[in-house]
Amino acid sequence: MAQICYYGDRISPNMAETPEGFLICKNVPIARTGFQHYLSSEIYDDGNNDVINVYRAPSEVFSIQTLSSFEGKPVTNGHPDVDVTPQNYRIYAKGHVQHVRAGKGDDADKIIADLYITDPALITEIRNGKREVSAGYYAEDSEDEHGRVCQHNIRGNHVAVVDEGRAGHTVAIR
Repeated sequence: MAQICYYGDRISPNMAETPEGFLICKNVPIARTGFQHYLSSEIYDDGNNDVINVYRAPSEVFSIQTLSSFEGKPVTNGHPDVDVTPQNYRIYAKGHVQHVRAGKGDDADKIIADLYITDPALITEIRNGKREVSAGYYAEDSEDEHGRVCQHNIRGNHVAVVDEGRAGHTVAIR
């Protein structure tokens, strides 16, 4: 895949500022494969706060449908309480996701993307250390033959910049 070049002042190997003052965060892990902790109520809508492990297989995370579903999606400052839609985009969108791809090497278990941040408040927060990210998405959940919950048909809605993401500190702006 070809390297995408951005015009701007380099802040670090993975960050640049455009002449207009926008922030480009390159090579950002936005999601990963493997097990992640969810509350039972998030999966089953049962009101239960027990923690369960949910598995996301590489074949699901890196499917062309999953990867392409994150392309162009909004970047938000924290997770909104609702899905981002055309009706509320102006309220929640603080930038967008682009150049979505499967990671390689040490990032082979992650989706990698570039985040183009346009909101001055979020730019300041990122510069001041708010770096973890969390993908907002739709998925179908099912139990496999071993009784573990697995996610299928993952489709992106947004990528949130958060203080602490579910996927851990390696899924963050560098």
